[in-house]
Order: sequence, then C-alpha cells, then structure tokens
Amino acid sequence: MIVTNANGTVTFRIFLPHAARVDLLADFTQWRAGPIALAREHPGWWSATVEVPGGEHAFAYLVDGSIWLADYAAHGVRLNPHGGWTSRLVVEPAPAPSSPGRAACV
Repeated sequence: MIVTNANGTVTFRIFLPHAARVDLLADFTQWRAGPIALAREHPGWWSATVEVPGGEHAFAYLVDGSIWLADYAAHGVRLNPHGGWTSRLVVEPAPAPSSPGRAACV
C-alpha cells in the first residue's frame, strides 16, 4: 500500500513475513540502478518513506532479488513491456512558491 504524507513524501508498505529482503524499484529510481531498500517492521511488514517527484510513476517491489511484485493497493496496475505488472503512482506536483505581492501605488 502507499500513503501520500502531508510533507509530500510517499510511504510504501507491504506485508511479506517470509521475505529476507524487499526493494522498491521505480522509474524515479532508474529501476535496478537505484533501488531503495525497505526496512523490516515487526511482524512482517516492510516500509520506506521516499521523496517522489510530482507526476505519474511506475513502481514494483523486488522480493529477495528475484520476484517482482506489483502493489495492487496503489493507484492501479498496468502491464509493462516485459509482460509483468507494475504499479501506478500519481503524485501531485509540489505547489509553486508564491512570490511576494507588490504594493499598490496610489
């Protein structure tokens, strides 16, 4: 499951009590080039909180280095070009910083 936090980060959580390792791979991690290791939480949950740029993204979990697993509690799933399923994540873009107002001249 995914949770979009008030500070703009996204928390990824999955229940895999028998896994030895779970990594988050996504377009925003360049897939295998920059995996994010999830931390094990008792009793079998894994999680990571990540800053994700605004927009639509694809991601999956890599379990024990060999099993690709989509998150069906995300914003949907889609078939990837390799015949497997990836999860869809939509992150609202960060609001543009407001510019200071101009004083009106009378």
